[in-house]
Amino acid sequence: MNDPAEELAAFAQNTEYRSLPPEVKDRLGLVLADTVGGMVGGTTSSTVASLARRESESNPGNASILGTGLSAAPSHAAMINATGATALDIDEGNKNANGHPAVHVVPAVLAVSEVSDGSIESVLSAIVVGYEVATRVGRACFPLDETYHMHGLWGTVGTAAAVARYRDMNINQTAHAIRMAANHALHTRFESGVEGATVRNTYAGTSNLLGMMVADQAAVGYTGLENGIERHLSRVSIDFETAELTDRLGDLWEITRGYFKRHAACRSTHPTLDALERLSETTDIDPTTIDSIRLEAHETATRLQPTRPTNTLQAKFSLPFVAATYLYHGHAHIDAFSEASLREELFELAERVSVVSADELAGPSPAHSGARVAITMESGETHESAVEAPTTVVETDGEVTDSANTTIRRKYDWLVAPTLGPERTQKLWTAAREPEITTPTELCQLATPQ
Repeated sequence: MNDPAEELAAFAQNTEYRSLPPEVKDRLGLVLADTVGGMVGGTTSSTVASLARRESESNPGNASILGTGLSAAPSHAAMINATGATALDIDEGNKNANGHPAVHVVPAVLAVSEVSDGSIESVLSAIVVGYEVATRVGRACFPLDETYHMHGLWGTVGTAAAVARYRDMNINQTAHAIRMAANHALHTRFESGVEGATVRNTYAGTSNLLGMMVADQAAVGYTGLENGIERHLSRVSIDFETAELTDRLGDLWEITRGYFKRHAACRSTHPTLDALERLSETTDIDPTTIDSIRLEAHETATRLQPTRPTNTLQAKFSLPFVAATYLYHGHAHIDAFSEASLREELFELAERVSVVSADELAGPSPAHSGARVAITMESGETHESAVEAPTTVVETDGEVTDSANTTIRRKYDWLVAPTLGPERTQKLWTAAREPEITTPTELCQLATPQ
């Protein structure tokens, strides 16, 4: 096979949930639970809630908009659900692909399966196919040109592959869906987050919608360019590597090598949050008596400089504000980035932050980069802390430890419980974490408030 799309399509058609290794099945349940939690939690955003009401009226259908009690046509429900999952900047990611594959796959598969009353095994097979295809394309595109944001680029290919697998499309149809999905990659910009342009929060949702659309088109005979993945996506990459597209398919399972965020902020801020968390464990710091803060970080993080963010998105992409809000709240959860947190006292503290690029802190990727923090008090006393790599991101290669499960579940609870209540939150966790015992329809219904 000369075109990698054909090998990816054959992998998609031949992958069966029942044949997956146990560690892949276990991780799949955790990815599903974490992503569903992000979708439900995201509906607390006023813009997501408004979009849900609008889409429910203008594009009616029977696919659930999780966390709302509303429904819409499958592609539009998937679009809103993915938008919600990225609105809080809390979605699962993969360091090898340098992006977020699950949010480009799970919303689409749940939406199409709910309206077709499909089997849970078909859903799970499709999710793992989409994840593996998306991460291979992400790896091929790495490193991205620095102007691009990773949402909505290569993830669309994973969406199309997942939907094609769920619908049991043949290899030729699936290959064309994959090629066409690469053609529909969004023209994203990294600056959207830094500048607070909330179009950034729509990238993954629009990618879900487009991936579902091209699967429909390929099913009725539309075709894509030969070697379309590389021909469409090489331009977004500094050094596109074709061999990564099919590397160890069915042998190396990227889904077991992902990470789970527990802070609602841009991942490049996490090393700094780690250093602050470590400092807070041993030192009680009164933020009202801080004179100055010096942050040293890798180059990508130092691009996150606004000190007076105008909205919650820009706040999550501001290293000075992230430090200020953590020191005030003692955490970086939803409340730390709410509209109420965008107030003068936090802005003033953020303006006392200086950010310095330190080449020696840069690891092989932002996932392995460190940070240093020095907080000088009005008394002249200085408190310092440093980390070599982020630990507030839960990364587990292979088997998931009890500690990792507990940490991820704790995040899930503060995302979901305010919307669903404790009893329903528990039932939804069990259904998503151990999905073999449920159905797609039951899972989506559990994610609906009573």
